[in-house]
Amino acid sequence: MMNAIRSSIQLKILLLLLGLALPPLIIVGWLGLSSLHIARETAVVEGTNSLRQQATASLHQRATDKAQFYDASLIGVQQQVETVAGYALQRYNTPVVTFSNERVWIAPRPSEDLLRTYAAEIGYVRRVIPLLREIVANNPLVNIGYIALETGGIIAFDNEAVIDQLLTLESFDPRVRPWYVKARDAGTTVWTEPYIDANTGLLTTTCASPLYDEQNRFIGVVAFDLLLDTIQQDLLTVDVGSSGYALLINANGDVVVRPNMQANGRWDQPYQTENLLNSTNTDLRAVAREMVARQSGVRLIQENGQASYVAYAPITTAGWSVALVIPANEIDAPAIATGQRLSESQSRLWNQLVAVLLMIIVTIGFLGILLSLSFTGRISVLREGVQAVAAGDLSRRLPVAGIDEIGQLVAAFNRMTETLQSKIAELEENARQLATLNAVSNELKSILSWPILLETIPKVVCERFGFDRAVLYLVDGDVLRAVSASFGPGNEDQAQQFLAVANTHPLRVDGGSVEADVVRSRKAIIVDNPWEHPRVDKIKQVASASRSYVQAPIFGRNDMVIGIISADYKLGQRPMHARDAAQLLTFASMVGLTIENVQLYNDLEQQVARRTEELRVALERAQLADRRKSDFLASISHELRTPLNAIIGFSTVLLDDTEQPLTPTQREDIQSINRNGRFLLHLINELLDLARIEAGHLNLEISSINLYHITTEVCDTVQTLLRNRPVTLRNTVPVTLPDIASDGDRLRQILFNLLSNAIKFTERGTITVSARVHDEVNEDGKVRRYVAVSVSDTGIGIPLERQHEIFSEFVQIHSRRSRLGGTGLGLAITRKLVLAQGGRIWVDSTPGIGSTFTFTIPVAQPALLAAPVNIDTTIP
Repeated sequence: MMNAIRSSIQLKILLLLLGLALPPLIIVGWLGLSSLHIARETAVVEGTNSLRQQATASLHQRATDKAQFYDASLIGVQQQVETVAGYALQRYNTPVVTFSNERVWIAPRPSEDLLRTYAAEIGYVRRVIPLLREIVANNPLVNIGYIALETGGIIAFDNEAVIDQLLTLESFDPRVRPWYVKARDAGTTVWTEPYIDANTGLLTTTCASPLYDEQNRFIGVVAFDLLLDTIQQDLLTVDVGSSGYALLINANGDVVVRPNMQANGRWDQPYQTENLLNSTNTDLRAVAREMVARQSGVRLIQENGQASYVAYAPITTAGWSVALVIPANEIDAPAIATGQRLSESQSRLWNQLVAVLLMIIVTIGFLGILLSLSFTGRISVLREGVQAVAAGDLSRRLPVAGIDEIGQLVAAFNRMTETLQSKIAELEENARQLATLNAVSNELKSILSWPILLETIPKVVCERFGFDRAVLYLVDGDVLRAVSASFGPGNEDQAQQFLAVANTHPLRVDGGSVEADVVRSRKAIIVDNPWEHPRVDKIKQVASASRSYVQAPIFGRNDMVIGIISADYKLGQRPMHARDAAQLLTFASMVGLTIENVQLYNDLEQQVARRTEELRVALERAQLADRRKSDFLASISHELRTPLNAIIGFSTVLLDDTEQPLTPTQREDIQSINRNGRFLLHLINELLDLARIEAGHLNLEISSINLYHITTEVCDTVQTLLRNRPVTLRNTVPVTLPDIASDGDRLRQILFNLLSNAIKFTERGTITVSARVHDEVNEDGKVRRYVAVSVSDTGIGIPLERQHEIFSEFVQIHSRRSRLGGTGLGLAITRKLVLAQGGRIWVDSTPGIGSTFTFTIPVAQPALLAAPVNIDTTIP
C-alpha cells in the first residue's frame, strides 16, 4: 500500500513539473520558428527574382555576342569573296603568261573536245585557283572556293578532289545551281538559302558574287561554301546547359542550323526545312516573327510542355538571326540553389532552437526520473531477465520481487521461461529427427538397386534412429513376406535364420496377427509383452525372442499400405514408448515412395534392355533386307537392259529399212514397240541410278560446265516430245552466266527429268528454262556464289499440302492424269543428284496455274575441281 501511494505521489510530481515547463517553452519556440520561416520564404523569393533577371540578361548578351561574332565572320567571308571577284576581273582578257594543268569542270562533263573549245576560258579560271586555295586555307569557316563562268559552264575549285566527286554524277552544270542563279539575278554579292552540296552531300550555304566585264556583261560567279555542319558544331560550344540548344533562321523564318539537322534529299533538288513562322507552337511563332523583323530580346515560351527562355539577336550580313533556347529550370537553378542554401541556414537555426527545447525537456525528465528511482530498479531487473531469455539463456530465473504487480510479473516470467525451455528442447529433438530423416531420404534416393535398397532400409533404422534390430516386410499378394532384416553387427546369421522362419509360414494380410492389424488399421502398434499377446505369431516370436517391439505401416502411392517395418531394443532391453512409434511411423511414411520408385526403375530398366535387344535384331533384319533389295534391283535391272536394248535396236532397224518398207499397220505396231521399249529402258535406268546412289557406287566427275550449252542441248533433245502439242519450250538462260562446278552427265539428267516432268503435266502453254546468279550462306557460315536454274510450266500444278511429298521415292501426285506412267523416282533421283553436287532444290506451285522447280549449283572454283566426288548415300 505504501509503495502504491509513493508511486502515485511521484507520478503527480513528474506531471506537475512537465505541466509548468512545457507550455511556455512550446509557445516561445513556435513563435520563433514561425518568424524564421517567414524570413526564409522572403529571402528565397527576392533572391530568385534577382538571379533570374541576371541570368536572362546574361543569356541575351550571349545571343548578341554570338550574332555579332557570326556577323563579323560572314562579313569577312563576303569581303574575301569580293576580293577574289576583283582579282578575277583584273585578270579578265589579259594574256596568260604561265600555263597550269589544274583540272577544271566543263558542263555537262569534261571532254577533250570541250577542253580544246574553251581553252582560253580554262586558262583564265586556272589563274584564279591559287588565290582561292590560299584564302580557303586561312579561313576555317570556308569549306571550298570556286569560280564559275557563264561560257561553257566552266568551274574551277581550290581543291581538285571536287572534280573526282563530280565525275561520279551523271552531269553537273554550275549555271543552274542555287548560288549561281541567285548571284546572277541579284547582280550583287548574296548569301544563299541552305541547299545540299553536290560535292559533300551536306547542308551548305554560299556567299556568291557576280562578275561583269567593262561593258557590264555578265561573266560568271565567284563563291565560297560554308558547311552548315561547321556552324552547327560551333553552336554546340555555346553554353546553353545540358538540355538547351541553339539555332539559326533566315529572313523567311526557315531554320538554317539546328541540332541534329540532316541533309535528307538529293543534291539536285531544293532542300525543304522547318519554317518557324508555320510552327504549331504559338509562342514559337511569335518569337520567329520578331527574329524575322531583325529584333533582339528574351522571351519565355512553352515548348513540349516545358517552360524555356529564348534569347535572339540578328545577323545583319546574311539576313539571319541566332537564338539560344534554355529550359527555364536551368535558368532558375542558381536562384533555387541560393534559396536552398538560405533554407539550410534557417534549418540549422531551427534545429538549434529545437535542441535547446529538448535539452530543457530532458532536464525536467531527469528530475522526474530521480523521483521515480524507488520503483524503476525492479523493472530494470525484469528487463535484464527478458533480454537474457531473448539472447537464448532459458535457464535465467529472477529473484522474488514482492507481492505487488511487479512481483507478480516476475513470478509469471519465471513460469514462462520454464515452459519455454521444455518446448525448445522438444523442438530441437524434432528438428534433429527431421534432419536425420532428410539425410536418410537422400541416402536412400541415391540407391537404384532393388536388393541393395531392401538390405539398406533395416540397417538405416538401426544406425540412424537408435534401434537394436529391424525387419522389413512387404505385401506380396495376400501375404506379408520378410524381405530383409538387421540384427546388429555380428548377428547376420540370426537375421537370416529369422527371415527363413518368418517366410516358412508367411503371415496373411487378412489374418489375425498383429502385423495384419497394422496393415488394416494403417497405424503404428506397440507390443509390450509379445510372449503373452494373443495375436503374436508364436513361431516368429520364438525366432526373434523380443520383449517389446513396435511396427509401423509403409505407405506407397495412392496412400496404399505396401508393407510394414518392425523394430525393437533387444540388446538394450529398453521398453518402447510413443515417441519411438511416432519416429518409426514418420520413417515408414517417407520410405514407401522410395521403395516403389526403385521397384519401378528396375522394372523399367529390364523392359528397356529387352526392347533394345528387339530393336537391334529388327535393325539388322531391316539392313539386310535393304541390301538384298538394292542387290536385287541392280541385278534385275542389268538382266532386263540386255533384251530391251535388242528390242529397241531391232525395232529401229525395221523402222529405218527402206528396202522392205512396212505397211502402215506394221509401222504403227513397231513404233509402239520401240516407244514402249525406250520407256521401259528409262524406268530401268532410274532404278539403276537409285540402286547406285543407295549403295554409294555413283561417282561424280566435277568439272567446269557452261550451263548455257547444256540447257540448249537438253532443250533440243526434249523438243521431240512436244511434237504436235500446243506447248512452247523457251530457253532464256543467259549466255554470259559464269561456269558452274558440276558433273555434266548428271546435270543433263537433272534438266531432262525436270523438263520431262513439266512436259508430262502441261497440256498447253509455255515451259521456260531460266537461270540467275545469287549468293547464299553455306553450312560453314560463309557466303558463296551459286547459279539458280528454274524450270517453269503452265501445267496443272501441285496442291500445297502435297508439295512436301514430290521428292520422295515412288510418289506420283498426278499419276492418273499423265499419259505415261512412271516409277515415281525421277524427282527423288534429281534431288539426290542436286544435293550431291552441293546445291539444293525446291518447288513453288499453284494448282491450275503451274509449277516452278528451282535448283542451285555452285559457281566453278579451283578448289571444287580438284578431284572426283563420291555421292553421299546418307542424303535424306
